[in-house]
Amino acid sequence: MRKYNVADDCKKMKPTEEYGLLEQLQNGGLWAAIIGMAGMIARLLLSTAPGMTWGKAARYVLAAGIVAWFVGQGLKDVSMTQGLRDACVGIAGASASQIVDFSILWVKGKGDKLKG
Repeated sequence: MRKYNVADDCKKMKPTEEYGLLEQLQNGGLWAAIIGMAGMIARLLLSTAPGMTWGKAARYVLAAGIVAWFVGQGLKDVSMTQGLRDACVGIAGASASQIVDFSILWVKGKGDKLKG
């Protein structure tokens, strides 16, 4: 039985730092962001929540694109069908406002603990 060696696998992988932003967008990152933004736009159009402004909606759509891009990058090496991958990216985009709000609260909580 062959022993698993992490160093061998690391040599085979190309670090993402070698890719520029333009290459990442050409390799599917742009589509992930667009799918995520479309998911958030659909959510906003179906929402009946009061107090939604154009600025708030724009922030949510931008956050959806960023979160969907991160999810798309994370799912690149996962073996799954393209339809399932697109669904994951769309759901992440539609729930981006909760993901971003949770992340901000988590970071603020960690900062408050460090302050004492």
